[in-house]
Amino acid sequence: MKKIIWLAMCMMTPVTLMGQSAQEIADALPAPELDTVNKRLVVPVVEGAVVELAGTDYQQIITKEGMVRPVISNVPVEVFFRVIKDGEEALSRDFEVPVTADVVPGNPKPQVIPAILQWQGGEGEWKPGDVICVSWSDRNKAELFKAELEAMMGVQVKVLEEGSEMVADISFREAEGESKESLGEEGYELHIATDGVEVVGGGEKGMWWATRSLLQIFKTQGGKLPCGKAVDFPRYGLRGFILDIARTHYTLAELRDVINTMSWYKMNDLHLAINNNFIFHEAYVDAGRDPFKESYSSFRLESVMKGEDGHPLTSTDVSYSKRDFRALIDYAKVRGVDVVPELDTPSHALALTRIRPDLMYKGPMKRQEKRRCEMLDAANPETLTFVEKCFDEYLLKDPDLGRAVFEGCTVHVGADEFFGAAEDYRKYTDAILRYVVSRGYQPRVWGSQSSMPGKTPVLAKGVQMNLWNTTWQRAWEAIDLGYDVINTNDAYLYIVPFADYYRMDENLDWLYENWQPHMMYQEQLPAGHPQLLGAAFAVWNDATDLRHTGYGMYDIWHIISDSMDVLAQKMWGTPQPPDTYEEHRKLAKSIGFAPLINPLFVWKKKDPVEIRPDSIPQQIGLPALGPDYHLTMEVELTEAPEGEEQVLLSSPEGELLGVMKDGSIGFRRADTMEFSYDAKLPIGKTVRLELIGTEGYTKLLIDGQPVSKMQLDNYVNADEGFHKRTKGLRSTFILPLQTLGRHFHGKIHLLRVEQ
Repeated sequence: MKKIIWLAMCMMTPVTLMGQSAQEIADALPAPELDTVNKRLVVPVVEGAVVELAGTDYQQIITKEGMVRPVISNVPVEVFFRVIKDGEEALSRDFEVPVTADVVPGNPKPQVIPAILQWQGGEGEWKPGDVICVSWSDRNKAELFKAELEAMMGVQVKVLEEGSEMVADISFREAEGESKESLGEEGYELHIATDGVEVVGGGEKGMWWATRSLLQIFKTQGGKLPCGKAVDFPRYGLRGFILDIARTHYTLAELRDVINTMSWYKMNDLHLAINNNFIFHEAYVDAGRDPFKESYSSFRLESVMKGEDGHPLTSTDVSYSKRDFRALIDYAKVRGVDVVPELDTPSHALALTRIRPDLMYKGPMKRQEKRRCEMLDAANPETLTFVEKCFDEYLLKDPDLGRAVFEGCTVHVGADEFFGAAEDYRKYTDAILRYVVSRGYQPRVWGSQSSMPGKTPVLAKGVQMNLWNTTWQRAWEAIDLGYDVINTNDAYLYIVPFADYYRMDENLDWLYENWQPHMMYQEQLPAGHPQLLGAAFAVWNDATDLRHTGYGMYDIWHIISDSMDVLAQKMWGTPQPPDTYEEHRKLAKSIGFAPLINPLFVWKKKDPVEIRPDSIPQQIGLPALGPDYHLTMEVELTEAPEGEEQVLLSSPEGELLGVMKDGSIGFRRADTMEFSYDAKLPIGKTVRLELIGTEGYTKLLIDGQPVSKMQLDNYVNADEGFHKRTKGLRSTFILPLQTLGRHFHGKIHLLRVEQ
């Protein structure tokens, strides 16, 4: 960072400190003051040493040069200093500098998540009429905002053409000059008057974030907006969520719901782990079985790569096409969210070693010998050639798409939990980082170098690093090496759903009231350190394969969304949100889900539905229904050809099967999870089926008698003699109600749905 010493502006007498070292002086620095006349931060002066401003957490307010920009309400800014003496450097603690404004009585600040940074209340309110006119040069965002407004407000919205003579109720424009610089790309201003709203954005993202605040205010203020001015921008530029899509499958529709929820809370970085595998291979080894053949692994993206035996790299159960994944990236971009795809090597790479078994790691291992099957040979130059070829499918222009699948993305290269030789790891990681850079992409990597010391330097300049564990990577070592870092500390920010470890979701009250993005368990960085990009929390599906209980997105939705609104608040900023976690939860409930999504498949109307079909199949066209529901069907099966499935109810969300391939009654969800009951439909007899759906369990009754036994039929590669999961299942089922009797040999006399 450029060294700035504001000696000419310092109105203080130089401080005499007894400490002789740079660190002792840094530890004893007095709190800084503001020169209100010159609008500058006064840097402490110490005889015999140089003191300079090292960073601030709100550079939009106190710049890196020490200039203090005006605010419209009080904002605390964290600053820290660098001390240089006798060739040594040391950093001070954080100092909170209150930047104040003249407070004028007016409307109180409206509550949103995350909280608006600055607010100056006016008098009165704007209540829109039956038609809202919107003026925005970005047509795509304008049309999306229109759809959200109409869905939320129940009014007609018109997007005005450029040059229209109609007056806009809500207008958008990009800031210019110093205002644009002070807001930054993600900052915005709201000017709310009795006749409408003007949005001024530092960039396109800032204008989009303004719409999130406006919609939330409409929601909590009964469709009105209090007059006043807001100035809002984030404390940290990276506000992330990491989702393991490799070891539990999520549909594209579910990922779009995640993106919309991130956008709702101004989260902007979605890191998707595309490949991974069951990590507890010792469960197979200790049972005398081969994890290389049997452990679950996946590579979720379409790929042309195959092994010599024809085994594909792409997952054979569920995968995303390149076109669909590119469309997902574009979908997120419109909503202010950047997708960060991760291809993880040299560990967690069982999907890759299976098509190139000759490239399994052969070197010495520090520990976890039983997990060797998932590790690529980091010492073999041919491994790098193979992995580069894998990356190139997505980094280079795809002839069918006309552009690269990952175009415009930050690309994560993985590189975590390698248990082989340190030098092998360092050479490989350096090479794959440089390769991604050579293809023109911003690289990101998991921090692991503290546990992998060695002589080989690993590329650091321009590289982003997830600080996920203080043993594998110490924060200050990463900073000193030159990495830009992301706080992803596992002790605070990891979730393994329904496990007995890594349960951030059970600690949200503490996080809300105590945690800060610069806290990394055993280490703490200055809040405004220029190399601290932000933070991200993660959901890891370690409980796959032998440990999978059948949970899906519905089961973890509140885990994700309740964590997201807390972490969004902590990463966007801190001024005057609700004081307690309980108050925050009440606010989150009043704000509700993002517009145009229904992740829990709730029906607005609770009236029962009853159908007595004359024939099947029949399109009933009802939306899918989430728990709690009670389905009753009277069905008569006339024949059951061996191995042929028969479907009672179906929709994109799943299928209820009267006959599965083994003849039993069961259901299949959109995420491909299959559950079967220990019961079969009799042939030639009308029976009454009841399905009682609750969160976590779906109960079946036949003629009033409960069927007690259920099993998870897929998501394990082991044979029946080794493993069939029947206990501890989470069998949540979204009831599909689009088509009745799509393929059923028999009659359906009644369908009734109650909530």
